[in-house]
Amino acid sequence: MDTTAITLLAATAWPLIQPLVSAGLGKAAEKIGESLPGKIWELIKPKLEAKPEAKKVLTVLQNNPNDKDVQATFRYQLRQLLEEDDSFAADLGKMLEAASSDFKAQNTGNGAIAQGTGSKAVGQNGMIIEGDVTGNITIGNNNTINHP
Repeated sequence: MDTTAITLLAATAWPLIQPLVSAGLGKAAEKIGESLPGKIWELIKPKLEAKPEAKKVLTVLQNNPNDKDVQATFRYQLRQLLEEDDSFAADLGKMLEAASSDFKAQNTGNGAIAQGTGSKAVGQNGMIIEGDVTGNITIGNNNTINHP
């Protein structure tokens, strides 16, 4: 598998498994673990635990799941594992492909999450415009753009 595809696999896997890592080992993680993202995590986790430097990153990630630097290090370690094992990369690719059509993300706060082909998300106080915009457009409070 080429480097670009492997990088994409590693980047795509993280958003699916992040809720599992964030939930730790509690009941919520067990319930989520029965889902396709949980199965993806169960595929990835033993591979990480078998490699000492990846295992260390996994431990740090479980304690700091929202740390962007740790996430980047996790993706790097995952990418290394994928490059070393074509079978693992193929299995993960199949699972992520299935997840793209099966996984439905939820908004868990004031932001927005979208998952899957054609998904759209708008965060708090955001807006989405599609198609042609004609006529008068109001942006914000008392800000108007007049278009003939």
